[in-house]
Amino acid sequence: MASKKKKIQVTIELKNREELNQYLQPTYPKVVVIDGFHSFWGRCEVAEIMLKKFQEEPANANKVDWVSIPYDQIADIVPKEKDKAPIGAKPKYFIFVKGEFFSAIDGIDLPKLREEINKSYAKFEETTT
Repeated sequence: MASKKKKIQVTIELKNREELNQYLQPTYPKVVVIDGFHSFWGRCEVAEIMLKKFQEEPANANKVDWVSIPYDQIADIVPKEKDKAPIGAKPKYFIFVKGEFFSAIDGIDLPKLREEINKSYAKFEETTT
């Protein structure tokens, strides 16, 4: 009998804006990274592996919550990019600190995502103390 590997999921999958609201409160105790995906394409399964590796690092374990929600549910709270194509097949990450938009990362770019999360966490700690 073949053994099944347990799938460890880092991202909290949300279905609608009401489920997201708790993560966007000014008192929420973590930085929130939203994976805004196009409903036609769905979530990027490869990205989950990258996020899991990031989350397993001891320094990162408790600083970020990763949530995913269809882009059409968040289009009104994230900035529009005039010079870029609309959201498509690749993931787009939106970082929020204390309920406020901080930055966006286009595609699976772990070094850039790590850099932006570290900047956002510094802002989070600055506003918390």
